[in-house]
Amino acid sequence: MDPPEMNTSSKDLLIGSALAICGNLLISISLNIQKFTHVRNAKREESERLHYTKEPFWWLGLFLMFCGEIGNFSAYGFAPASLVAPLGTTTVVANLFLSAAILKEKIKPEHLFGSALAVVGAFLLVTFSKRTEKVFDAKQLVDALTQTAFIVYVCIEIVAIIVLFVLLYKFEMQSVLVYLLITSLLASFTVISAKAVSSMLQVTFAGWSQFRYPIFYAMLLVLAVTAVIQIKYLNQAMKYFNATVVVPTNFVFFTISAIIAGIIFYKEFWGMSALEICMFLFGCVMCFVGVYFITVGRESTQDSSQTEKPANEEPASRPVLADIIPTWLLADVNMAPVQPRGNVNHLSNAPDTRPILPEKTSDGSSSQDTLYDTPGAKDSPTASYGATQ
Repeated sequence: MDPPEMNTSSKDLLIGSALAICGNLLISISLNIQKFTHVRNAKREESERLHYTKEPFWWLGLFLMFCGEIGNFSAYGFAPASLVAPLGTTTVVANLFLSAAILKEKIKPEHLFGSALAVVGAFLLVTFSKRTEKVFDAKQLVDALTQTAFIVYVCIEIVAIIVLFVLLYKFEMQSVLVYLLITSLLASFTVISAKAVSSMLQVTFAGWSQFRYPIFYAMLLVLAVTAVIQIKYLNQAMKYFNATVVVPTNFVFFTISAIIAGIIFYKEFWGMSALEICMFLFGCVMCFVGVYFITVGRESTQDSSQTEKPANEEPASRPVLADIIPTWLLADVNMAPVQPRGNVNHLSNAPDTRPILPEKTSDGSSSQDTLYDTPGAKDSPTASYGATQ
């Protein structure tokens, strides 16, 4: 006997929202603890440095991240993905204060303004998102997995992930965008599988067991694998780049990925009016503008000797797009005089100032001799060695 059609209620939405907010707070704390571990380890002498997996604080951060992800996972069983994902704004706001308290990173007025924009944008997303949705059972999930739109979506994402891996490992493009794009693309599969597992558990608790369907274990495997890979690349981004850049940017990418996954797989925009869709998209834009203000002009607060960086990474002040746009388009032209002015004294007493094989000129003298104004000028301590008087 198939289970009856189930839908979420207003009470479920409140429970899902509360779980998502608490989960995101724990994730923000965990990311800053892990960043603190990397910074502290980088300050040690080379011989005293430990691998981050040997640091108790790093494992504490990992445990808190696990708890936060459990909260987010549970939230998808009570609310739509397009509602849960924007609540990641909690992570952005909390990270501003946590990075200042734990990592001693500076907070500027534009960062607070950007955080306010992100919060308002998330409010619009929640207000105009779909409030109710159908709870999928195993058979409905199989039907959703075989729809043409989802198959095309999966193929595009797999190609994009392969391209990012090539950029990261073959061309060694060490950019925060590469790390976080990999994380966000995998997040779409995590969101789909997490919501699927949560939905089947909810149907199971209602009296119709879903454990006998292979799709349950397949989704559970996808959830575990993609979550572990996400943690790996998100942790690398936190290790190499500023926490106040990584966390908000990850929020934007994750939110877009989760919303698109919800639209294509769960059809969460179906039944919404044109006004609701427009306001929802406007809320997305506000979140992105807010994140821009949070990250603009942000410089690393750690010295290069204190923060672990990849061997070929540029300084922290280097623009993010410098790995994508040719450097000559981003460079500042500084015209300086080629010929130095004044007397050159630092070579006058040098014992070996002449080339080994001086070039001969047409009159038999070397080009080195022509640098002196008079025959006795070579012995003068203030001789003008090719400098303009």
